[in-house]
Amino acid sequence: MAAKRGTKRRYHARTKASKETAARRGILISLTVVFGLVVLFGVFQALAYTGSLFFSRNPYFELKHILIRSDGRLSSSQLMEYAKLETGVNLFDVDFDTLQADLEAVPLVQSVRIQRKLPDTLVVDVSERTAVAQVSWKWRSVPFLIDREGVVLPPTRTGQALPLIEGVKLDQLRPGEQITDPGVQYALELLTTCDAMRFSSQIGFERFDLRYPDHITATLTGNINARFPRQAAREKLIRLARVMEIAREQGRRIKTVDLTPDGLNVPTTDY
Repeated sequence: MAAKRGTKRRYHARTKASKETAARRGILISLTVVFGLVVLFGVFQALAYTGSLFFSRNPYFELKHILIRSDGRLSSSQLMEYAKLETGVNLFDVDFDTLQADLEAVPLVQSVRIQRKLPDTLVVDVSERTAVAQVSWKWRSVPFLIDREGVVLPPTRTGQALPLIEGVKLDQLRPGEQITDPGVQYALELLTTCDAMRFSSQIGFERFDLRYPDHITATLTGNINARFPRQAAREKLIRLARVMEIAREQGRRIKTVDLTPDGLNVPTTDY
């Protein structure tokens, strides 16, 4: 009996010692981890400070040359004003995100590409939006231009030759805004699809009438009126091109084309 009690006491003692050892080991591991994190933080701060000395505070990287260019009509001086850039700062202190946001806030700007050319040059390439149509949105107002996404651009003299979209109801319109009206978007889809499919030499859009909710009437080169449903732009353009090709082969001059029916038959009238 006494032997059993002694065995139990030794077992409990060993268990207690094991628990104490495990607890000490856990504390030691925790302290090691904390110490390691402190060391890593210190190393990171040291590297950041060293990098700051080497890059941001190094006069060798002072910005001396700014090359800012566009593929459109915006001049370098205009872009410099929008970008709020000045020489004399450190090349690595230029905030690319802020610079990009400032330039892309300009209605004509579609995208911006920025790069550093060490040791002292900043290169900014600007891609401008290209107008594909005009929008008449208010009685007796000058039509605005829009690009293929429906983003509004300021009017220009050359833009007066672009297809005119009429019959859209908008309370107000300012450059930089995007027109999401379904009719306008469908007219743009017709224009861009026609260009992508290389039908532009065969099908020339001059005007779009959006007054009717179930279809769009387009005036084509040659005073042809084509009625489109507000869907299936690619299919309808293929059908229109074929109808016009057949009419030319037959020596006919088309006056109207109705592309709204779903069947293969395309009603037309001639002059």
